Amino acid sequence: MKALIGYFLRSYSVSQRYFGPVAGIIIAVLILYSYKPNPVMNSYSATAVFLFVACCWLGLSFLNHEHAVQKQVVIVQLRSARRYSIGGILTLGLLTLLLDLFIVIYPVLTGSFNEPAGLDRILLAFTGHALLGMLGIAVSLYLQSSWVSRTSYAAGLMLITIIMSISASKVAELVPGPVVPVLLPPVFPVMDAMMNADTLPVPTLLGAYAHALVYIILLTGFYIYRSGRMDYNKIT
Repeated sequence: MKALIGYFLRSYSVSQRYFGPVAGIIIAVLILYSYKPNPVMNSYSATAVFLFVACCWLGLSFLNHEHAVQKQVVIVQLRSARRYSIGGILTLGLLTLLLDLFIVIYPVLTGSFNEPAGLDRILLAFTGHALLGMLGIAVSLYLQSSWVSRTSYAAGLMLITIIMSISASKVAELVPGPVVPVLLPPVFPVMDAMMNADTLPVPTLLGAYAHALVYIILLTGFYIYRSGRMDYNKIT
């Protein structure tokens, strides 16, 4: 699996498709912290949402960077489409964690907060960023070209999903019942929990994080299952 991840990293770096999402999130973070001082968890809540958006974009660019023929060759060599998919997800997870580490540590090192962040809040922030980042990756799995053939459709669906996920509380007012919490990626619950982490009870905070984790596991699990049943010879 290490060799497969190394292959993905080399292939993706050569394609240079990483530049847009990576540069976008870095610029957004630099702009946010150019104004000092900043409240700790409110800032982390905002950058976690930035990471969700960036990882949707990052995942889509990564999953579409490889030529269909090359993809088929790699799958044949691996003798497993599921192993190929797992390797891609692990590679995206590694890239997400690297961005997560930069986003969480940068304001601490530059003294951008109005008070010491503290180890407990740093750990909460790192976990929250990781969850929203992987949530963005999980969403992008279903928007790649092998699932949605037209790039314009995929971009539109991604934009709609991002907007509705961030504004889930408003959407829930229009659509009562369990529909919104079940169907929409739980970006808002994690964002709200991070923003109010200093006052929320621990079970409520952990519940929001667990909601996101379950959603990620279900999306990625179903994707891996389906990837083993897809005929990649039909992908162009």
